[in-house]
Amino acid sequence: MLFILAIILASPDAVFLNHDVTLYCSSPDSGYSEVTREVIIPLTARGVEYYRELVSSFRNTWESLEISIAFIRHWRPGRGTDDAVLREIPHRSLLPDGRLESSLRELFVEFPGIEIGDTLFIEIRRHIDYLPMDDFYSYTYYAAARDSIKAGTFRVFWPADREIYISSNDLPQPEIIPFNDTTVCFSWSTYSYSPIPALPFSRNITECSPAITIASHQPSDVSAGLYTVLDETLMQDYEPVADSILEITGSEPVNICSWVSEEIEYLSGNWGRDPGYTPRFPLETLNEHAGVCRDKAVLLLWLLRRAGHNPYAVLTSTSGSIAEYAGSRSFDHMLVALDINSNQVMFLDPVNKFSEDGYSYALRAAEYLPLTASGSGLKNFPDKYHLDSLSILIEGSFDADSGIINGNINVTMSGAADELFRSMLAGVALERRTLLLETLFGALPGSDIHLDGDPNINGQSLTVHGSGSWECSYIRKDKSLYMLVPGLETIDLVGSRASAYVLPGIRDNVFIETPYNAHLRLDLTGLPSGSPEIPEPYSSSNYSIEFYHGDEYLRMDEFMSLMPMIPDSSQLIDLRSGLLSRMSGSFRTVVFR
Repeated sequence: MLFILAIILASPDAVFLNHDVTLYCSSPDSGYSEVTREVIIPLTARGVEYYRELVSSFRNTWESLEISIAFIRHWRPGRGTDDAVLREIPHRSLLPDGRLESSLRELFVEFPGIEIGDTLFIEIRRHIDYLPMDDFYSYTYYAAARDSIKAGTFRVFWPADREIYISSNDLPQPEIIPFNDTTVCFSWSTYSYSPIPALPFSRNITECSPAITIASHQPSDVSAGLYTVLDETLMQDYEPVADSILEITGSEPVNICSWVSEEIEYLSGNWGRDPGYTPRFPLETLNEHAGVCRDKAVLLLWLLRRAGHNPYAVLTSTSGSIAEYAGSRSFDHMLVALDINSNQVMFLDPVNKFSEDGYSYALRAAEYLPLTASGSGLKNFPDKYHLDSLSILIEGSFDADSGIINGNINVTMSGAADELFRSMLAGVALERRTLLLETLFGALPGSDIHLDGDPNINGQSLTVHGSGSWECSYIRKDKSLYMLVPGLETIDLVGSRASAYVLPGIRDNVFIETPYNAHLRLDLTGLPSGSPEIPEPYSSSNYSIEFYHGDEYLRMDEFMSLMPMIPDSSQLIDLRSGLLSRMSGSFRTVVFR
């Protein structure tokens, strides 16, 4: 069955006969043009559904998008060809996220009457009039995708007198062709690539595909250049306004960040030249009591400077890794940092309410670019995986008539687990949190489980406690009672979800969304009569379980390590072995004779 599933997932839903990208960067004064040409044949019903409508997003303040070719050639005789239908709307992500900037648009290309075996032709021309914040251009070409690519080309027309920076992985060196006296053409030819499955708990496709990045500047140039842009934004003589805020917050950076987080709503309108990219002046954000991440970060920088600190902005990407050579468009998130000493950095993110580290655990080990006056290279966020833990203690009594354990539960968490549970619980109405907690910790309906602490307040500890009931399967046979003690498999829903996605051995590009060490301690009284036979202790690199018993009690300690976030092949083998052991009933079966 697993072999069949692997074949299905490896089968492409479509094939790209051509995947071609051409960049025209002959003069920075005239902007940049990016031309993408695709010839696509859907091979399955899922491929038909996926490619029935293609979408491209753009910012109409600094770029324009044109669909110069879009038609479908039907394979059935007599049907001929049909032109695609084009329509443009505001980006669909805006309203659900509380964002209203009208400059972010989507262009839809709909292919009428598409069937398996039809051929789609499309050419998209994106012209960039200018780059947001400053002229730092970069582009990454990916040679593989979620479906098969038969052949591709990547061509770059670049000014002969302008520096170009190139990095590539798993691709040959370019052919360099003098185009004319002022322009050089760099050309790459790529060949057949199998599809990269886009599955839950998979690494981003962009991190797995062979790629080429070209850029106009090194990261240190981008760092220094964008620092200058921000510094001009921060240079305002409104000390009384800043001082009135600091009278409330004090000078501690964490307190100032909390004030910005709570007082400035994450909401934007069509403000500034390039909303979401070019941040506004701090007073503009204060007057509106709203802004996106860059607006809130700049306001925080301004207040920290006035409080006597020396902060700097940090740019990163929440949607995938940053290429070796980054540009003005490479980042989608801004936060703030302070150097505490030569080895320690304090991160502050007025958008993130759920992490004590100042940055989401999803950014661990990810690249970021500090914006400094002298320029800085790309760095990596610390990976504090050793702080991730979820500890569950259940003290209860077993009822042999109903097969139910009734008792008390106490849950503590830290690191990534703490951030995950905060984000889940903060998004649920107070009256529904008990139901969510029952589900997360495998308790039966009607349990009385509560949350201590406000998930929206960083630094306030979060614990779960209360009373509940849990199923405990058992059978009687030959005057013996066989009891299957509930374990992490049923009491840790998050870990069970991870098991479902990680266990199938059909891929190696696994990404553990929420890494943590789980510990379940189950203390039981009210045991059946008879002498208990407990399983032998079991231990592996990622999983262990052990039972203890006395005259009137039974204790089970179970440990499971869901980490690292990106396991290598040997770590993935160990992880899957531990998850399989976690599911095994043989390690949790106690016999009373």
